[in-house]
Amino acid sequence: MKSRLIQGLAALALAVASFTAGAQNLSEDTSFGSNPGHLRMFYYAPANLPAGSPLVVIAPGCSQTAQQIADTTGWIQLANRFQIALVVPQTSLANEPTGDCFRTWEPAHQARGAGEPLSVRQMVDRMRVLYPAISASRIYMTGLSSGGLLTNVMLATYPDVFTAGAPQSAYPYKCATSISQVDICAMGGRILTPLQWGDLARSGYPGYAGPWPRVQIWHGSADMVINLSNQYQEVEQWANVNGIDAIADSTDYLLGQPRISYDTSYGDTLVQTITVQGMGHAVAVDPGTGPQQCGAIGPYAADFNICAAYWIGAFFGVVN
Repeated sequence: MKSRLIQGLAALALAVASFTAGAQNLSEDTSFGSNPGHLRMFYYAPANLPAGSPLVVIAPGCSQTAQQIADTTGWIQLANRFQIALVVPQTSLANEPTGDCFRTWEPAHQARGAGEPLSVRQMVDRMRVLYPAISASRIYMTGLSSGGLLTNVMLATYPDVFTAGAPQSAYPYKCATSISQVDICAMGGRILTPLQWGDLARSGYPGYAGPWPRVQIWHGSADMVINLSNQYQEVEQWANVNGIDAIADSTDYLLGQPRISYDTSYGDTLVQTITVQGMGHAVAVDPGTGPQQCGAIGPYAADFNICAAYWIGAFFGVVN
């Protein structure tokens, strides 16, 4: 059975493949580990990283290359400006022939110590060998669509590795555990309690008792590929594992876009949503040279006068 969602994302492949931009090229490392997920590792780091530098993992959408997501999102601009190392996993049609997506619905690729999650973990470890200045306590992840789903997988399976994450246009971890469930999840059709969503996340690393990553969740209000209702389901999942309720503690506007925060009793924001009004299935960008501007228009990237990468970086604490 083929998912309508994955087939639809595959239809974007020609547009994505035809996009080129002028950002700096990523490098590829082919010896980063056993790589059970059969992924490719691309990376970038500015020269002379200072001690304690952060690492951000950026995961592309279906049919999108590592270079394309690096070019459109603006992360290379931010890496140069704020001394950030980047690593970008890339999948292939050989791995997933329907849509060239990460296989986030397959149990073999939802587990700690196996499949795609282990491959990404090995990329993180390799970056720390290549760049010893990277701090083990400053590792973060974000991604769009299929890459947003992979972000949720990594936060659940390796909460001891990632300090924070930012899934974009995604649905919760283990919503789908087979390809037949992908469309149901994309429509927001699987309804669970916060505890049930939280239990799914906790199953990614059974017995883990340490702190969980903080999470900022981005979604377009007009996303017709992955329904907006998934954004709140992700809130329920990550609020529950972080030990807080899914009742908003504050709402404000970030460059005109509603931002909702879910805090501890001490006022620390552990989960946050930003909903880009009128945006479809895309990353928000704001091309330009201003201090908060970054990104380029292209497939999966739309100009809504707000650069998601910058504000995700601010949430992570890697830009200022």
